[in-house]
Amino acid sequence: MAPHKTMAERVASLARERLGQSSVEYAIVLGAFLAMVVALGAFWAMAAEGGLQRLAARAASHVVVGEGAIGGMRDIVLF
Repeated sequence: MAPHKTMAERVASLARERLGQSSVEYAIVLGAFLAMVVALGAFWAMAAEGGLQRLAARAASHVVVGEGAIGGMRDIVLF
């Protein structure tokens, strides 16, 4: 028959399992945080180069070029 573990051995075993779990949780959270920092850095670089303005201009259904404020307002109202 297998020897029974004492209460202290069971508590120590449970503590080791929880320490391993917290290490895994820490690694997952750290990986998600680093991915977010890298994505924000890429977004910042794209915005600094004018990429957001180009994307917005391509996505616009009408692009006002050289007509000034009056022409732009006319285009918006007639749309």
